[in-house]
Amino acid sequence: MTTHDRPTVLLVEDDRATREMFEYALRINGFAVSSASDGLVALRAIDQQLIPDVVVLDLDLPQVTGIDVQQEIVSHAETRDIPIIVVTGTNWNVPGVFATLRKPINSDALLRAVQLAVGQAPGAPIAGDARHDAK
Repeated sequence: MTTHDRPTVLLVEDDRATREMFEYALRINGFAVSSASDGLVALRAIDQQLIPDVVVLDLDLPQVTGIDVQQEIVSHAETRDIPIIVVTGTNWNVPGVFATLRKPINSDALLRAVQLAVGQAPGAPIAGDARHDAK
């Protein structure tokens, strides 16, 4: 759901400082951002018709895990094609996501991944993206 020609990001991160840093970086770079501090809040937002252009998703969340959020998103026709960028401090792997970024990361790395996900940047590989990593 693009808002006034601005792509919408659903940012799901339980760490307040990290969430605020990412949200600020995304907003100043032209993205509309809706934030959620846990998986349950994220799923409720989507249920209330917030269909973002991209989801930035922590995995280790209270209430409902990021893995459960990702599975719920891909299980519905209206949301299954939304690119999901996992940002995590865990070593968990989630198949089928657009990119996985391992914490700690800076806001520039996140911004680059989001821009690629919404088609705003030329397609250079993202470090940590299993689909682009050299074997």
